[in-house]
Amino acid sequence: MQGQLSNDTRLVNENRAQLSSYSNPKGRMLAVLTLFRHGGDIVLELHRSVAESTLKRLRMFVLRSKVSLQDCTAELPATGLIGDEGARRLEALGLPLPQEPMQSAARDGVTVIRRLGSTPRWSVHGEVPGLAALPPIGFEAWRRADLLAGVPTVYAESREMFVPQMANIDLLGGISFSKGCYTGQEIVARLHYLGQLKRRMFLLRAPVDARPGMAVYDAAGDGQAVGEVVDAVADGDATLLTAVLQLSHAGSDGLALAAIDGPRLGPAQALAPAGEKDTP
Repeated sequence: MQGQLSNDTRLVNENRAQLSSYSNPKGRMLAVLTLFRHGGDIVLELHRSVAESTLKRLRMFVLRSKVSLQDCTAELPATGLIGDEGARRLEALGLPLPQEPMQSAARDGVTVIRRLGSTPRWSVHGEVPGLAALPPIGFEAWRRADLLAGVPTVYAESREMFVPQMANIDLLGGISFSKGCYTGQEIVARLHYLGQLKRRMFLLRAPVDARPGMAVYDAAGDGQAVGEVVDAVADGDATLLTAVLQLSHAGSDGLALAAIDGPRLGPAQALAPAGEKDTP
């Protein structure tokens, strides 16, 4: 894993989970992952649409190591809890309540992780009957919290589209610039030390549905796309979305979705680095 992912996987332990990314040799992301310890295993959490291709690629690098890689989705259920009520529920069930982002703790075969963002939220990994009895509010609430926290997701539609820094992985502590070589490291390191980053991920709103990978245009531009949608989730009668935009166009009031004369997007809002206040 150390030779494949952007972060220093040696730092993942019983008390610390980790955000990381997996890139091709050109530095374009194949997946965004959360790594954490669960018992004697390291679990890689990523979107289902890229799970099979990521697993297949990682298996190519096992070689003679005594390592097995398998899909544990069915064996390791996960539940997300957000806000003060989530904290009260964890305490009522006698589960750990990590306080710092990406801090993890385990008890009785259950791992709890405090996720990124200033809004308190936790993911619970393992069988907890008391959580299964809660009325679900839907995964969209968790996705919305990810967007507000600036946590990107790579989908099948956006695979190999973004260099990690474009999606703010560096601002979230998801890149180690001291760990040594890994796939795509040359491009990522060159951009960090020598390049001038020309794209970043921003938060926007659209009056229509949006999908990962959709192009963003600037009505004042030359007709070429100035960005791409990273993620999107329904937000009342509109859509909340993140998009990687050219910095030279991020301040434009003429951003449009899918075509230069497409639906107009709300103003691009900068996403706060990890630990700072989420965008309202």
